[in-house]
Amino acid sequence: MNGAQAFSMTKVRRFAAAGLAAFLLFAAAAWRQRHPLKANLIAVLDLPYDRQGSSPSPPVQATLVAHAGGAVRGLAYTNSREALDLHYAAGYRVFELDFHWTSDGRLVAVHDWDEISAQFGARSHVFSYDEFVAAKRRDGLHQLTFDDVRGWLRAHRDALVVTDTKAANSRLLSYLQAYGGDIRPQLIVQIYRMTELQAARRLGPRAVWLTVYKHPLPAWALARISGVDAFVIPVGAYERYRDEILRRRLRFYVHSAPAASVDDTFRRLPGIYGVYVD
Repeated sequence: MNGAQAFSMTKVRRFAAAGLAAFLLFAAAAWRQRHPLKANLIAVLDLPYDRQGSSPSPPVQATLVAHAGGAVRGLAYTNSREALDLHYAAGYRVFELDFHWTSDGRLVAVHDWDEISAQFGARSHVFSYDEFVAAKRRDGLHQLTFDDVRGWLRAHRDALVVTDTKAANSRLLSYLQAYGGDIRPQLIVQIYRMTELQAARRLGPRAVWLTVYKHPLPAWALARISGVDAFVIPVGAYERYRDEILRRRLRFYVHSAPAASVDDTFRRLPGIYGVYVD
């Protein structure tokens, strides 16, 4: 190889190295921005569905939502009958409950199976319906099936339940359509994508709220959404949505805060309408 060829090869190597370095920098930047990019893509895909729901419902007036039924005996996230009864007696009328599926396809009030398995003193697994109903909680509280929740709402006609699920929301909406019956007007249905709005409205619920904890939509998207009745955001996401919150165009609820911190939460987060209370 003569000197000219060697020089040419050196230039090629340097060019290739510079190109690789540029690609790696771009890939690193894209990796850091993958969540905002995904959020913006979801927003672009979902916004057309804002026009497919019926008109929003009259606003829910309650500013406090008992999160997972509210804390009882010093325990949060129990989704228990005792939590509902205690906070109803204390004046709450809106209760968020977590729903999940048994191994045989029945709906029960469970946040996740690892957590409830530990509460039952069992190995972590998805319970069958009969197994779930028969199990005894270590804390002495009583777990709820969907039938239990339906019965409780029938006995408390001024109460509302906000739905939440870590499973597929489309499956929950279909189940509520089939088995919700006369309690559907007492449901506030949370959706996680605007693609779910039409199915949620078909239920005839008291309201439809868009929660962003699964898909943290950008603020510009929330500013363009008008087909839901309220937004639900994590406390830590307040600054991201602050400008839209202060516009007070639609109501914002934040989740969540201990009961002792509710007043402070309203002071720290001006413009919010309500708080999910642990």
